[in-house]
Amino acid sequence: MRRSRTRQVHDPHDHPFGVGVQVHVPEAAWGDLDAWEGEPTGVIVSTGTARPDGANVPGPSGPVWVVAFDAPQYRRDGRGPFEQAEIPQSRLVAAEPISDDSWPRG
Repeated sequence: MRRSRTRQVHDPHDHPFGVGVQVHVPEAAWGDLDAWEGEPTGVIVSTGTARPDGANVPGPSGPVWVVAFDAPQYRRDGRGPFEQAEIPQSRLVAAEPISDDSWPRG
């Protein structure tokens, strides 16, 4: 029996995560123990929760990323300031990509 290949088509509206992607952390429910104060923004600088061999270990809610914040951030319980943190992808929202029309022309 022959297996068929499925071709994956990149959806330009799909915002993948990875190093260099600008993100923000939406405000969590008040009962969330590790909630951030406000909605921090930053950029993904590396994969998080790496094993000694360098492989990324997905958490219970998917991949984990290290986000470097635009400004030091605090947890709702007062812990901080944090310049970066490991955050599950499920808690991140990718910023809209910049279109070619947005770049200044020289």
